[in-house]
Amino acid sequence: MKTNLFYKIGLSIVLMVLSAFLFSKSYSQIRYNSNGKLTIGNTQPYEFYSQTVEGSGMYFTCFTNKFLQLDVSPAAPRIAGTGNQIVFYNTKTSAFNSIQVANVYNYSDVKAKINIRPSVYGLNTISLLRPVTYQFVGEKEMGRSSNLEIGLIAQEVEKVLPSIVYTDDEGKKLINYVALIPVLIESIKTLQTEVNELKKSVK
Repeated sequence: MKTNLFYKIGLSIVLMVLSAFLFSKSYSQIRYNSNGKLTIGNTQPYEFYSQTVEGSGMYFTCFTNKFLQLDVSPAAPRIAGTGNQIVFYNTKTSAFNSIQVANVYNYSDVKAKINIRPSVYGLNTISLLRPVTYQFVGEKEMGRSSNLEIGLIAQEVEKVLPSIVYTDDEGKKLINYVALIPVLIESIKTLQTEVNELKKSVK
């Protein structure tokens, strides 16, 4: 009994000393300030934010070995995830999120490409696609805007351009609309050639 008691007292003292070290004003790595702001690491609260964390990044993982990685050490901070994908999706409401940014740049460096050939997709391909207007199911129920959308149906596009349609692990289909730009460019070039030929025939 005495051994047990001494062990508990000793453990309590160790925990108290450790807590004093962690939360002391001069040496703290985790600090909760009197103004309600929390800092982790050797840093000070940043402006109006309630939490400030010092470090080169953060790594999240779970029992399935999936991961999310935040790296703030490069010139431009980086985000990485399992399968080289990041999905902005609300699991609770089963809805994709909108993303608002100033610009989007797609990696297209020639050094990263092999088997480069002229595209065979052009005006004939575009003529097989069916633009539609639509609304997403359940938008009103989730309290979100039910604006009229303009786009394509993934299942229809998949029959024409299967490489630009992605099916996730839940069976949801998504379209890479950016990949349609080269097809549209080739279509415009074809039409311009036809216009030039018509102009010549009129002369």
